[in-house]
Amino acid sequence: MKTLLTAYMLAASSSPAASILAKATVALTLGLAAAWLARNSRAAIRHTLLAAVFLVLLLLPAVSIWAPPFRIAVRDTAPRQTAVALQPTAAPVLAAGPSGSISTPAGPRNGASTATLLFAGWLMGTAIFLLPLATGLWQVRCVRRSALPWRQGQLDAQQLAVDSGIHRRVEILLHESLPGPMTCGVVHPAIVLPYDAELWSPADLRRALVHELEHVRRRDWMTQCLARTVSALYWFHPLVWMAWRQLALDAERSCDDAVLGRSDAIAYADQLVALARRLSAAAKSPVLAMANHADLAKRVHSLLDNGRSRGRAGRLAVALTVSFAAGFVAILSPLAIVAAPQSAAAANTPVFAATITDSIDRPVERPGASEVQATPRRAASAAPQTAIVNISVNTALVITTVAVTDANGRPVEGLTANDFEVTEDGNLQTISVFEFQKADALSYYILGYYPRNEQWDGGFRKVAIAGKQTSMAKLDYRPGYNTNNAMPPQPPPASGSPTPGMTPPVLVYKKEPSYSEVARHAKYQGTVLLLVDVTSSGYVADVKVLRHLGLGLDEQAIESVKQWQFRPATKDGQPVAAQVEVYASFRLL
Repeated sequence: MKTLLTAYMLAASSSPAASILAKATVALTLGLAAAWLARNSRAAIRHTLLAAVFLVLLLLPAVSIWAPPFRIAVRDTAPRQTAVALQPTAAPVLAAGPSGSISTPAGPRNGASTATLLFAGWLMGTAIFLLPLATGLWQVRCVRRSALPWRQGQLDAQQLAVDSGIHRRVEILLHESLPGPMTCGVVHPAIVLPYDAELWSPADLRRALVHELEHVRRRDWMTQCLARTVSALYWFHPLVWMAWRQLALDAERSCDDAVLGRSDAIAYADQLVALARRLSAAAKSPVLAMANHADLAKRVHSLLDNGRSRGRAGRLAVALTVSFAAGFVAILSPLAIVAAPQSAAAANTPVFAATITDSIDRPVERPGASEVQATPRRAASAAPQTAIVNISVNTALVITTVAVTDANGRPVEGLTANDFEVTEDGNLQTISVFEFQKADALSYYILGYYPRNEQWDGGFRKVAIAGKQTSMAKLDYRPGYNTNNAMPPQPPPASGSPTPGMTPPVLVYKKEPSYSEVARHAKYQGTVLLLVDVTSSGYVADVKVLRHLGLGLDEQAIESVKQWQFRPATKDGQPVAAQVEVYASFRLL
């Protein structure tokens, strides 16, 4: 059970989206549980708890992305496979087209990634669920613009507003197409009543105004619009909609409690039932209707329950709830559960070193088209074979820091990557990573690039950085680095020996894996062990993680390896599908 829980935590922390979703689930679970435990307390207190939950959900993504990560390393005790045998599998082969070109079979590497599809689905769902909110806001705007002011209702509401603690002007309007009372507006609030409100009895009008004025005092219109927006962002999460439904109900119950302080419960319940009939017979009011037909029974039951606590939420309760929500966001948002790294060695110079070799320690070069076309078009052999292949892959990202000052010695800020030119041994480099950092009086730029020279021969690499702006009078940076300190350790040697007549896959094209932003900021390092299925055509069919690293490095290694090409394994001269172990080492030196 402990191993399974650890695996779930590591899986959730390995993806920023999964991590945010897991934290949101914790917040929703705690909020709904707290609201249930407070079911016999004031409705205003439950509403405050649930509003705090939606505030947490709104802040979680931003704080999780921008806050410095706080990593908790746990030991992954799940059994890992250390030696994998080559196994034949049915796999597609390359087919020549009419013009002699190569037709590549469809596979995971050619289509959109799962993450891309999920992100597109989330965007589509968010747009669909935001559409009713946008439509409702537009309807409210139209209703308010076409409504007529009611002078007598304004006079009646003015004294009630003062009694309720509202010291700003609240407009009282009438609209002929509105079935029931409605509150809208934040800076300039307004209460819109049906056109026949002029014919209501003084008691019914007073109760309706007290209810809506309580919405104004509590700023429920703003709270529920924001909560509805958050619900659209988390549209796929069932707990969000449970919290939203309870939030809306407790807002109405809180305003009902304000009415009961000045009116008889039975008379008010009769008025709610009458208004609910009108709502059910007309178009549904978009926002904050006084009587919601779906929750009418619960509201009437609450009104007639003489033993229920009523009243507003105290300042202490609100302060404690807000403090707890802020602490939850501050503590849980940057939290990341990661696997304990296999090794860690950090130095002052952040250089990500790399060597790329094939299975017999030869440098890997990008193949020409003719080399790929020469792959034999033969079916995979069904005979069993055993062989072990290890391929070492490391990311090569060189990072240097540059302090820029003007002619007067003042720091120059606001520059972009296009304002710098980086050369290594006289060769122009492409800037792939660019950031600006400022701490107290110290400010500097971070420039990162993938060096074109992949031969780590122990020599000194000369780095020169030039500025393209006239304000960049002086650039202070390290003029180079020595590659003999950047050679990463090699993976463990393969055990066993190949089956007679069988040759392992040979890597002929690679795409460098990149450091994830989170791991790079945290200066996190280690090795990801992957199990790669290579087809008889030399393409990657599937990638599995045998040893996790976390902080997004697993995903970076997988996305890179999916685009590799191999010279396929052979058995007695025939290409066969095989599996290989790939060590993707991320090192900070």
